[in-house]
Amino acid sequence: MPYFENRVKFFANFNYQFNRDNDPQPYPGINIGNIVFTNGDSANFVYPAGAIKGNRRESYSYAGTLNIDLNPVIIRLSGTYADITFDDYRPTLQSMFNDRIEKGKQFNGSLNLKLTHVIDNEMFYEVSLGYFYMEGNTRDPYLKGDYWSYGDSLANAKYGFNAQPSRYAAPVDWRIYTFNFTKPGTVVSNFTKFDRRNFNINASLTYNPNKTHSLKLGGEFIQYTMRNWSTSVLQSSLIGTYMNQRASYPGLTSKELKETILRGNNGGVNNYGYDVLGEEYDGNGFYAPHKPIMAAAYIQDKIEYQDIILNLGLRWDYMDVDNLQMKNPARPWESIDFANNNTLLENGWEATRSFSYVSPRIGISFPVSDKTMFHAQFGKFVQYPRLVDVYQGYHRTAYEIGQNFFFGSPTGRNIEPTKTTQYEIGFTQQLTDFLSFDLTAYYKDVKDQVVFAKQVLDKDSPVAGLRDYNTLANGDFATTKGFEVTFTMRRYQRLQMNANLSFQDARGTGSYPNSNRGIMGTPVENRFFQPVYISPLEYNNDLRANLNLDYRFGVNDGGSILEQMGASLLVEYSSGHPFTRGTGGIDLEGDARNRQPVEPLGASTTPSTLQFDLRIDKSFDIYDKLKANVYVLIINLFDAKNIENVFLRTGTTDDDGVINDPSLRPAGYGADYDALYKAINVDYYEQYQAAGGLQTAPYFYGSPRQIRLGIKLEY
Repeated sequence: MPYFENRVKFFANFNYQFNRDNDPQPYPGINIGNIVFTNGDSANFVYPAGAIKGNRRESYSYAGTLNIDLNPVIIRLSGTYADITFDDYRPTLQSMFNDRIEKGKQFNGSLNLKLTHVIDNEMFYEVSLGYFYMEGNTRDPYLKGDYWSYGDSLANAKYGFNAQPSRYAAPVDWRIYTFNFTKPGTVVSNFTKFDRRNFNINASLTYNPNKTHSLKLGGEFIQYTMRNWSTSVLQSSLIGTYMNQRASYPGLTSKELKETILRGNNGGVNNYGYDVLGEEYDGNGFYAPHKPIMAAAYIQDKIEYQDIILNLGLRWDYMDVDNLQMKNPARPWESIDFANNNTLLENGWEATRSFSYVSPRIGISFPVSDKTMFHAQFGKFVQYPRLVDVYQGYHRTAYEIGQNFFFGSPTGRNIEPTKTTQYEIGFTQQLTDFLSFDLTAYYKDVKDQVVFAKQVLDKDSPVAGLRDYNTLANGDFATTKGFEVTFTMRRYQRLQMNANLSFQDARGTGSYPNSNRGIMGTPVENRFFQPVYISPLEYNNDLRANLNLDYRFGVNDGGSILEQMGASLLVEYSSGHPFTRGTGGIDLEGDARNRQPVEPLGASTTPSTLQFDLRIDKSFDIYDKLKANVYVLIINLFDAKNIENVFLRTGTTDDDGVINDPSLRPAGYGADYDALYKAINVDYYEQYQAAGGLQTAPYFYGSPRQIRLGIKLEY
């Protein structure tokens, strides 16, 4: 909305969204009837089709922008805020009788101030300051942050829950055949919390000394503050451990004993920026918040000489993750006193190093004819590692190494960024005044991707039973080549079109950090096997196509009914992605160590997918400056059951190969077992979802049809 002769303008937006099922799937429901559990209890196994319980999400979000034109200075102030509440417990049929679901809460917001100063026709500069924060927690909906009471029957009884057999004993699950079901009122939650904040500054100067050159210099600086607190064990067991160990530590206060439990083999607390008990901490040492720094500077010159446009650039990137690592990872006993409750030894740790890189970039374009433009690019790029792969509480690391967790959740405390070298070549062809297409071929070479690695211990270990352990390191590489065709049609006789068709071949030694997680435990000739085979990457799609059609009537067009009305259709096609058929035990889809491939890696492909999304909307002028837009959006118009993942044993979604295999199906069970197994592990594929850490996407299908009605007000 403009004010003061259009010198001041502001924009505001509010959005509310509620999802009964945040990840909708075409679940068929279950209707087996009454089944008697092993202990004599019984339950009615009936579950409705469609949306599942315990997967809701509700959000309120706000955004606003204020522009002030003080020619030659322009000031832009913008901000956002979001309040999100969600269920944070992976919903399963085996929790269908328990409505006590873990809840999550998250807040995030940002504030940005940008100043643009036009000095003259040849020069201007921009400076922006920004602040962002995100904080959240997960918790039991009743006991909330009092996690020491999660396993106390008296605390639970205040809210009407009486499932525990004794005060500090966990409820015993119902059991039928080979399946456990949590009883109503069972605490399935863990209290966790995190806090992420950053301050950033960006600046750039653009100088056009003549018609040939356009120079730009700039830089950015980001300072983060990262905090996290969680535990590795189900917190409903903590109070029982505390009561059992009081006699063993008579000299410790209640607080000291709780810290001892959380630090050691009963807790493995994962904390930084908070102390052991979860109180915010701003000191130094092992509990200090991580404050990584990322900075960059660049210079580029756009040269326009006659018909040739040349872009030359050079970028410098810097990263310091502000982390500690063991001085000698092959001798962890010099950094951790395993015999003394995994006590951290300060002299055994050191700061990680920083990284910096210089990346050149070159682009060129020139006309081949009056309707054809040739273009080519070369560039080197650096991508910072995910901070989740870098940070882990030091007590948690000590716990995993001391307990010989083979899988665990390893980190690479000093991972280098991933480097990409990219080449592009292509041309743009104008077909008519309103239609053109672009053909681009590309090649990408990616190095130093994050991968599971084995840290081999020195042979003179003084700690009995301590074994080699997993870590993350740079190791995987990948190459991607392909070409892309894009058609663009400006609106012509009410119709606008954008279409894209891409062919791609992506191959490498690993699709994601966990790719070789299972095979790392396979000893080959008395050493641990590190795979280096080049195979199709799991996320690769040989063919992708998108078509977006928009047909719209303008103001004073189409009569009173069709005026300012339009419809847009989005069509998305994707060929399947590679997967590897395998054989193994009953939990083939879960534990990768049970998986044995029966074909070359990536030799099979999931089915292709095709989806249509339709939006119809109409705008109304309510009065002078207020306009309303009413719309209906139908996602997956034809309710296509697009298969995105399959069972690795069979390559299908309707049979995991267990029921019909006598060597895998337990003997002595009848039709009720078959029906229950099919519902749990096939129709709701819980074995597959249990492998979520090993897969890029645990769900089998794309979203089913969804219909959304909405209204937007513009002033």
